[in-house]
Amino acid sequence: VSSVADLPIDPNEELYCYCQQVSYGEMVACDNDDCEIEWFHLACVNLKTVPKGKWYCDNCSAKMKGKQRK
Repeated sequence: VSSVADLPIDPNEELYCYCQQVSYGEMVACDNDDCEIEWFHLACVNLKTVPKGKWYCDNCSAKMKGKQRK
């Protein structure tokens, strides 16, 4: 029986999410076009399913709130 850990690691594979791991499982994209991270694992952002409508990561949400105050 093989697991994800047994797969060879491609040093060129992109890393995603706050956890800086490769893409796996279900993921959600931040709807901010300028998001530095862009894709997040659901578990890392405390979601069980991909939300309907727009979703922004904590980093972008904080930046947007800061811009609205000016």
